Amino acid sequence: MARTPLKRRLAAIMATDVVGYSRLMEADEEATLASVKAMQEELIRPNVEREGGRVFKLMGDGTLAVFDSVNGAVECAIAIQGELMRQPEGSRLILRIGINLADVLVDGTDLFGDGVNVASRIEASAFPGGISITDGVYHQIAKRTGTDFVDGGERVLKNIDRPVRVWHWQPRYNGFVEEERPRPADGAIAKTAVRITAAPSTAPQQLDLAELVVSSLEDLLTEQRWLDVSRVGSASAALDGSAIRPYDYTVKIGIHGAGPFRVNAKFLHTNVTPVMWSRAFDLPESYHFDVVELVAAEIGSLVQDKVLLAASEMIAKKPQSSWSADENFLYGRMLDSKHMLPEAEVFFLRATELDPGMIYAQASYAIALTYSFAQTGDFEHLRRADEIVRIALRIDNNDALSHYAAALVHLLSRDYDGARSHYGKARDLAPSDLQIRADHAEMLHYLGDLEQADAEIGECFRLAKYPPVWFWVIRGIIRLHQGRFGSAIEDFENIPWRSWRTLILLAAAYALHGDEVRRGQYQTEALSLQPALGPELVRNTFPYRDQDALSKLLCAFVGTA
Repeated sequence: MARTPLKRRLAAIMATDVVGYSRLMEADEEATLASVKAMQEELIRPNVEREGGRVFKLMGDGTLAVFDSVNGAVECAIAIQGELMRQPEGSRLILRIGINLADVLVDGTDLFGDGVNVASRIEASAFPGGISITDGVYHQIAKRTGTDFVDGGERVLKNIDRPVRVWHWQPRYNGFVEEERPRPADGAIAKTAVRITAAPSTAPQQLDLAELVVSSLEDLLTEQRWLDVSRVGSASAALDGSAIRPYDYTVKIGIHGAGPFRVNAKFLHTNVTPVMWSRAFDLPESYHFDVVELVAAEIGSLVQDKVLLAASEMIAKKPQSSWSADENFLYGRMLDSKHMLPEAEVFFLRATELDPGMIYAQASYAIALTYSFAQTGDFEHLRRADEIVRIALRIDNNDALSHYAAALVHLLSRDYDGARSHYGKARDLAPSDLQIRADHAEMLHYLGDLEQADAEIGECFRLAKYPPVWFWVIRGIIRLHQGRFGSAIEDFENIPWRSWRTLILLAAAYALHGDEVRRGQYQTEALSLQPALGPELVRNTFPYRDQDALSKLLCAFVGTA
């Protein structure tokens, strides 16, 4: 019997997906399934049908819908995200949505083809709570809607043989979070641009590996909101210097060999300037994806360091009075990367004053204020940090750094449920950010969950090629409460610079280890850095839920164990 030929039609395809679905299922499978099903039936399907569309596939937490009208698909997506934004913060699900216009195959009530696949692929590139659309969709709706889409550049999508240009919509730009889109102060420069490109190759194995490295690197760097990250199709298309801005950079990825492989990463200002930094990484013929991710993570960490170093050297040559908001932020971020957060605080503050809508400056300023509280015990710092966090979350409630800052504020305020919630959101929004994961481990230890805390900080050490020194502080304090006093001492002694907090941890560890002489030495050294140091300051700034856990730290003081 002859098979009926499939029909084709031009259609707008909308794909949706729930952010952090796996974590939600892990936490409460039945409640998550019920919430997803309710959202699909009570929110997504009615909005789709209202705009003349049809849901043609449900896939767990995802949906696919088809529309005759591009405008209908976009209006539907905006309506869905708007309704979700207005739901109570603690109970709402967060969606990513992608929309593509393409010729698709029709098989009964189902649709197939690259057009459907592209919608699903670009959905994954949307910001949490946001929408991504292809270039064809954008040019259809640009003149008819006032909604603000931002050019996201060309993307190389898995199993799609051509680059696809995407445009992004975020809630903070449309009035659901605030009435007006934040605008930079006069004279402010755009975000630092990092363009990622792969060297051309004719070998399929090299092309596949290059795609994995570039995709992983792009995902990692995109989590840093202060960077404008995109990829370009070829090395020759990278920044050529014709329209270069002061703080724009290119990362080139080259693959050599046919197994084993060598991954070469080069960092330069433009495509025509000398290489500023390069590094080679060797991979076996049968490599695993997690090994590629480790390589990408190391490259990403080095790229951030080099961007901050190169940019801050240029910024420092200018009078501080002329620095833009971005320049103040970059300089503060550079100081923070060198473990000089107190010195960075003033630059983050200036950035927020010059551009109140710069969310990553607001979040960084709040984090610096929590650090000041932890060092001084001055509750005014904590109160101010709470104010700044609220501003940041009003700008964009789907920003990982802002939720991270909020988690710190809630933890130090002893709001443990609030801290858990914000850490969970921060991890969902930036799953590759090891700083968030390490501080999450510290929070778990304050709550008494030492087993999970130990596993979390252990994973951070595994994933970080060059762990920051404060990772040792977190691992050390977890080990101290596990009763592994010798191992805790080794971690604390590994810190090249020591605040009074690290010194008092050392004093406590030596006291519990039975070394009264060392305990006294480190207590004296801690007092020289913080004359107000005493049991009360420790109680106020180490937010333990269980007072018995706090008593271990008080062993640092004579007669207070």
